[in-house]
Amino acid sequence: MPDFSLQVALTQITQALAEQGWLVLPKFFPTNHVQALRAQALSAWQAGEFHPAAIGQGANKLQNFDIRNDSVLWLESAQGEAVAYYLDFLEQLRLALNSELFLGVFESEAHFAVYPRASFYKKHLDNFRGRSTRLVTVITYLNHAWQAEDGGQLRLYTSNAAFIDIAPEAGSLVVFLSERFSHEVLPAQRERLSVTGWLRRRS
Repeated sequence: MPDFSLQVALTQITQALAEQGWLVLPKFFPTNHVQALRAQALSAWQAGEFHPAAIGQGANKLQNFDIRNDSVLWLESAQGEAVAYYLDFLEQLRLALNSELFLGVFESEAHFAVYPRASFYKKHLDNFRGRSTRLVTVITYLNHAWQAEDGGQLRLYTSNAAFIDIAPEAGSLVVFLSERFSHEVLPAQRERLSVTGWLRRRS
């Protein structure tokens, strides 16, 4: 697990979700972990292991490049040490949220996401229509030396009239309640990498 004080971090995340429903922690993950995840994502990307992301589920699942045009690769612990390390962090977060907030999250899922230049994902909620299995969204960014002019910010709508823009800087962690906060990815002017995960109710 991470070298930083995990218990302090989990407490901070839990309190923020209870009070306002979202949290941004810049440079949360150590550089070596970010570099390992980034290297693994790029290797898989270059090997053609990613596939275009879709919207919807089951019979309603489709690719709509007017809504999103990123590509994803779902994570499994067998993919290597860096991925196993990250999935273990999600498990520790799941246990903490169940213990402190009684959220009833029973499983997690996560994928690498690559946004090529000019890619985006329009405003949405992180649940399929008619379902609400995803309770908490967890995003970690893998982009070194990201500049404001590179775009690609996560726009998190904190209310009907307000939003914050979050730069996808390496190591930053974003956590929010999936059913409550709409969000979008603004067009990126350079390749943008992240790990996006969810803590879920049982399907």
